[in-house]
Amino acid sequence: MRFGMALPGPNVAAVDCLPLDVLPLILEHLTDRRDLHTCAQLSKAFHNAATPLLYRTLDVRVTTYNKMQRPIVVHPSATILQKPEYAKYVRHVRENGAVGFHRPDLMDDCRKALKMCVNLEGFTWSDDSAEGTDEGDFVRYLDILQTLPLRELVIRTFYGLSDSVWAKLQDFSGLTKVSIWCMEGKPRILQGWSEKLGASLTHLELGRCSGVPASILISVLSHLPRLRALRLKGAPSAAILEILTFLPQLETLDTEYFGAALTRYDDVPAANLRHLTVRTSSVHIQGFQQLWPWIRRLTPRTSLETFTLNAFSTQGEALVPRSFILDMAATHRDTLKRFTADSTQMTLKDIECMCTVFPNLESLSCTTMWSPESAPYEEAVQKANKLRELRLNLHDWSPTHVRLEGFHNANVEVAVRNMMLREGAALRVVGIGSIVYRGQWVYKKTEDGSEKVEFEITSNVIKDVWD
Repeated sequence: MRFGMALPGPNVAAVDCLPLDVLPLILEHLTDRRDLHTCAQLSKAFHNAATPLLYRTLDVRVTTYNKMQRPIVVHPSATILQKPEYAKYVRHVRENGAVGFHRPDLMDDCRKALKMCVNLEGFTWSDDSAEGTDEGDFVRYLDILQTLPLRELVIRTFYGLSDSVWAKLQDFSGLTKVSIWCMEGKPRILQGWSEKLGASLTHLELGRCSGVPASILISVLSHLPRLRALRLKGAPSAAILEILTFLPQLETLDTEYFGAALTRYDDVPAANLRHLTVRTSSVHIQGFQQLWPWIRRLTPRTSLETFTLNAFSTQGEALVPRSFILDMAATHRDTLKRFTADSTQMTLKDIECMCTVFPNLESLSCTTMWSPESAPYEEAVQKANKLRELRLNLHDWSPTHVRLEGFHNANVEVAVRNMMLREGAALRVVGIGSIVYRGQWVYKKTEDGSEKVEFEITSNVIKDVWD
């Protein structure tokens, strides 16, 4: 207890004795706004702690129940105009182009409320209209944002951005995060803007790079040496290696692989990636042959902590080569903690190899062949002392209920219990097919009224909707 802090009296609730600076740290863990709203009504202290969290992010809701009915628009601007003292708590605003289309009468109040958010840090604009709406509302928002301490800008549109809007965007400087996702229109890759953002930008997402020459993309990103997180969609695979030589501080990369490409670039990337996500697809399994050495070239030094592979083939799941696992272990043995390859197949022996060569592995998720015996699953994780979560998608064309009849039984639960309670094990979540087992220590009362500690395993089953 803090020095000088009085014990609660008979008429004083214990929560009222909590230090005021601790309350916000506790309430930050509440993810449901209704819970925060309830806390704001408990007492004055809770109100002061919960209100800034309630108004940290303002989000508009446009609800359509049927095509014949006018959509219902719920906008937070009304609350901000009624209680202007709350505007100082707002850090992020999410606006939607549908508001101006369905309720143009609200736009003046929306802009007035935005001007009052003097501590605004992030702004998200979404417009999923396929017909192309008037950009006037977005332009007027940009004029207001120029007067605010904006640090993050996210744009998601279907129709794309006009040249006039793009020219206005290039007036912004000092941004730390930019995310642009456009389905149509010209690809917007910060050309002409990256020079101004080079000193501040740390997070970048470009959702449409297809068709952009690799030389232009490399030139643009070379002006952003402070990038720490980068996500590219449609970028040429051959350009990724060269891009990494210009980004020494990059830690997170999310990109795509489009197959082998001719490249003479042999320099070692300057980036030490900690989190890598690769997305790829192929019309035949052989198309993945060059993927594995390409991934290794992205991470030449010990640094990788999480690896995610989303690979799809029309001829079935690609198999993760044992040589790839061993080569990755030679570099990232002591750092890799999470390995996710849900759409890629591994044998149970490969899983056992993963758990052996990566001693710090905490989470493993992949596809494997279904086995009617439970022992192979138990043996696969015998050496995984730090593994906390294991999820195995079963590669089998049998309907879910057929697999469950032979698999979801007492023998499997015994095997899962053995996996979790093995000496030195930290495993607490095991997913096998559509069954997820969760284990935890719980207090239980005995017949004589005393309490004892037991390890309880619960399971839930999700059936295929077509079964």
